[in-house]
Amino acid sequence: MSTTTNEPGTGARPGMEDAVFEVGPMRSDPASVHDLSRRVQIRREGVGEKRYPFPIPNGWFVVDESRELAPGEHKNLYAFGKDLVLFRSESGEARLMDAYCPHLGAHIGVGGRVEGDGMRCPFHGWHFDGGGRCIDIPYAEGKAIPAKAKIRTYPIIESSHMIWAWHHLEGGEPFYDVPHIPEFEDPDWQPYETYEVEVATIAQEFAEGEFDVQHFKYVHGATPLPSTDMVVNGTYRHNSNGNFTIENFGLGCTLISVGDSIRIGQSLLPIDDENVRMRWWFTMPNSMGDAALKGLAANFLDGISQDIVIWENKRYEPKPLVTAVERNIRVGREWALQFYSGLDS
Repeated sequence: MSTTTNEPGTGARPGMEDAVFEVGPMRSDPASVHDLSRRVQIRREGVGEKRYPFPIPNGWFVVDESRELAPGEHKNLYAFGKDLVLFRSESGEARLMDAYCPHLGAHIGVGGRVEGDGMRCPFHGWHFDGGGRCIDIPYAEGKAIPAKAKIRTYPIIESSHMIWAWHHLEGGEPFYDVPHIPEFEDPDWQPYETYEVEVATIAQEFAEGEFDVQHFKYVHGATPLPSTDMVVNGTYRHNSNGNFTIENFGLGCTLISVGDSIRIGQSLLPIDDENVRMRWWFTMPNSMGDAALKGLAANFLDGISQDIVIWENKRYEPKPLVTAVERNIRVGREWALQFYSGLDS
């Protein structure tokens, strides 16, 4: 994670004196977030042991940016521990469905195509609508289509230029809303910068890091230690430190605001139960300039790279030995339980 200071001359890029994202003594080597993640991921391949006592969480997760998916286009994804197909219908609606045809198991995203509001399978031409129901078997005209000829689909919402998919392990309905980020759509704010990387950790670790304010000093060199006012309200969490505010929406999205001049969006998409795809979006008012925006992103990602070193080399402690001043860690764990199926509270 990162922190802010109002003291100039502590690592600020030009124009960033009021919003410095410090880097601490534990600099990553290599510095690239991508290279760092890949290095540890390769080392872990083939280990075969389960690192975390959690299933894939329930919630809204960003699967892509709206601008990256044109009408009639489809993409093959691996998320939530399964192969998926993300597509935009000919009329412009984003859809997400499981990848395999229930007929003979063909991957509909490999050789298949968008047709109408659904997908047509490349193997035998079965056509599935946007809700996953088979509506046409071209060589069986006039015959009843089997009731089981369906593919699982996922609720989709597009908001703030993002495509959000709802995942629930037991097929449950959405129980909270996706956030709206007006600055991402405001012409007075710069087009957001996007960065993403795969990391060998889970959303739980990321969320706990935000409750664990003690680590800011020792991992990121933050001085003095930030004080926080924390409000936990159902599926939403608000954490404030003066002009620095963190808002969590489930385990899949975090919004960071620094005064009226910085907005950072963070999303975590579970790849499986041990890996996530992390995305970050950065924006500032146009008046602050492009150099300041790029400097913000670079400094922030330096801080994230310090966290990645820890996440990818730690084990999860189900019963941590925490001190009285670390009570927020327990609060965070209790809050996070609501986003899992099949766990005892």
